[in-house]
Amino acid sequence: MKNKKQGPLQVEFICPACGRHLAWALPTAAISCPCGEWVTNENRKKAKEEIFLPIDSEQTVLF
Repeated sequence: MKNKKQGPLQVEFICPACGRHLAWALPTAAISCPCGEWVTNENRKKAKEEIFLPIDSEQTVLF
């Protein structure tokens, strides 16, 4: 069994202005939404059930 170290977790950034799902990123990120709103961890809209993903999660690999 692999013994992985738990690193920082990513959160889903959802625009508080238009509700667009932008990206999964570290909570320290700031993301610009196409609607013109800057989204940070403080103002992001949170899903009903918050999910956190590890940085190396295969769920967030782009292809």
